[in-house]
Amino acid sequence: MNCPSCNKEIVVPVHFCPWCGIFLGGDDALPLEELKLTFMRADLSGFTKMSETMIAEDVMGYLNGVFSIFSKIIESFKGIIYQIVGDEVVSIFGFPKGSGFAPHMAIFAAGDMLKKLIEFNKKEHLKSSVGLKIGLVIETASIFNVHSDLRNALIITKGFKKCQILQKNAKTNTLLVCENLYQTTKAFFSYNEIGEFVKDPFSVKAYEYRMKLK
Repeated sequence: MNCPSCNKEIVVPVHFCPWCGIFLGGDDALPLEELKLTFMRADLSGFTKMSETMIAEDVMGYLNGVFSIFSKIIESFKGIIYQIVGDEVVSIFGFPKGSGFAPHMAIFAAGDMLKKLIEFNKKEHLKSSVGLKIGLVIETASIFNVHSDLRNALIITKGFKKCQILQKNAKTNTLLVCENLYQTTKAFFSYNEIGEFVKDPFSVKAYEYRMKLK
């Protein structure tokens, strides 16, 4: 059979496509829930260069301070920090049941994260600047073994990869969103169409929301 999403050939019967990860169905007993969620990846731009001028203890102190600020902001806008990878924060909005405004809350959170990062940098008297590059997407997720905490669940979605593509292509102190998120929030926020980013097998149309810093 071929995967209905990426069209790659699948030889052995499996629950998930080994190429793109989409859920293919199978055992009806699997504790599966389908949700449309908003995914955010926020990366500290310029952090590597800055850390080269600091000792290890100061680097960890800086990261702990920044992530503590980000955690409070994300939670205040009803988001969940799903994972911290190095100098990058991965978060999810709209769980367990979104109000319909999870994408808007995610954008507000992104703006506050940048403002607080700039304030924190000034207090730290950094020798080189550290900014933020953010990607945001709305995507359906297949969630298994979910109870009260997403961090203990298995999440199958294109959302993580798509928002990473946007985050990697964002300019410093800028937020890129996907087509779905743009359509959902364009009545509230102003965007510039950037174009399409392709990273096989994904293609993501991007819109830039340049965050207001004042």
